[in-house]
Amino acid sequence: MITATKGRHTPPRPGGIGIFWPEALVKTALLAGVAVLLLAGSAHAGDKCVNPDGTQDPVCAERNDEDWGGEPRQRVTVVPPLPPGPPPLGWVYGPYTMCGDPPRCSTGVVNVPADGLNVRTVPNGPPVMSLVNGTPLIPLQKQGDWLLVAPACDLTPTWAWSWNAGVPLNRCWVYF
Repeated sequence: MITATKGRHTPPRPGGIGIFWPEALVKTALLAGVAVLLLAGSAHAGDKCVNPDGTQDPVCAERNDEDWGGEPRQRVTVVPPLPPGPPPLGWVYGPYTMCGDPPRCSTGVVNVPADGLNVRTVPNGPPVMSLVNGTPLIPLQKQGDWLLVAPACDLTPTWAWSWNAGVPLNRCWVYF
């Protein structure tokens, strides 16, 4: 601890730690850490330019599989889990939809005598959401009377609930 007496500083008491000791320790530790990193980096940089046969190369070139000797490295190919196109929304009961472009039926619309058509995770499974009449759909797969569909528009909540299933009722987003 440093005390001031009439503008003068008095030295720390014997056995006490001065104010400058922690600052000096921090600076020394910081400089030592930087020196260690520089030495480690320069030692590692020298290893990068050594050829597989042990000779030093002045220019570090990228190595291909044959340079490493032995068998080539394994390659990983990531395959997308879904088919190309829009992601599936869920399963709907087919008779409650109407074909939008017969006979292809590459699009359809919800046409149900209720507030909305229930969308399920599996055919005849529990409903997770509902779609209002007129919502365009893209059929992706058929299983009996059930259709796996993707929305043909951006969906948005209506802030109402399906009265028969207790799930949120959704509609197409209208852009202005």
